[in-house]
Amino acid sequence: MGHRIQCLFDRFGHFGLSAKSSKYSSTKKAWMTGLVLMLAFSQTACSLFVKPKPVPVVEHRVLKKKIVMTGFAVKVPLQVQDLDDVAQGIPREMLSRLERTGNFLTRQSQDLLSFELKQDPPSAQLVKQVAAENDAQFVIAGEVRNAGIRSDKKLFGLMENRSRHIEIEFAIYDGLTGAFLSRHHLYRPAEDDAKVGRDKPFGSVAFYATSFGKAIDSVIEESVAWIRKDLAVFPTMSRIIQVNGNQIMLDAGVNSSLIVGDVGLVVSDYDQLPTIGLTALQARPSYYGMAQASMGNVKLNQTQLQFAIGELQDSGDAKAVKVKVGDFVRFDGAKP
Repeated sequence: MGHRIQCLFDRFGHFGLSAKSSKYSSTKKAWMTGLVLMLAFSQTACSLFVKPKPVPVVEHRVLKKKIVMTGFAVKVPLQVQDLDDVAQGIPREMLSRLERTGNFLTRQSQDLLSFELKQDPPSAQLVKQVAAENDAQFVIAGEVRNAGIRSDKKLFGLMENRSRHIEIEFAIYDGLTGAFLSRHHLYRPAEDDAKVGRDKPFGSVAFYATSFGKAIDSVIEESVAWIRKDLAVFPTMSRIIQVNGNQIMLDAGVNSSLIVGDVGLVVSDYDQLPTIGLTALQARPSYYGMAQASMGNVKLNQTQLQFAIGELQDSGDAKAVKVKVGDFVRFDGAKP
């Protein structure tokens, strides 16, 4: 900066004013110093007073849904002897990725969704029991159907291409009613038939570096995408755990992204027989669930980490059904 000022002094010295006059020399230097300082300040003014970039605005606040995933049954245990804890590893990795999306609160059950070692279709009562024990709205159960080696013959059987593949199936259930929602059957081949090794923990960097680990990683990623798609259409449901007059307490709070001012709809099961019908293929009873009554809105006036308290706004159907512990509050969406 001192060199620039001196250069400006030298340049202006060649113009109209004579350096021989001490009277005008001091005035000229004072004037030039002020001019240079203004120029220097103007160069830094842009950086000093520039407006900061706006913080990205969050599009929408997403209310988190609670899901529990049970252990995966293994149809052929001999095929996965080289894998470390595959029955718990697959659901654990799926839950980890679901939680990172910010749309879910996850729980994992070590048990299978079955009374036996195989994955039979569960009863509605069992699904509801698992959901209640794990404080979850949805239950996901799956099975490793195949993890064997496939052999493809080429050139009239003279050459053989061997590759391992992973084949899984999982189903999603509504934990509140026990109803079946959707099922997915996924398959991925590996590049070769190499074993993984139990020295590589399931889900570790070393595990996913293997060819079969990459195939499993791809299957898990697709599974997460399907779960997000299937559950996106359902509202967030929270259970009523305490009732005190018009004041109710819910089992969901800040960890589910609820805030003060949120409004939900209280729903309760009618005290009557469940809805029973006949299936289209066989003349046998089919359980469809319990009819529900709307008990009006509840507005939250207090939120804690794992629970929230709200005030019942109106109770037009209170004569038919009274709000009780075990009923639910449905949040169809959240304001930004």
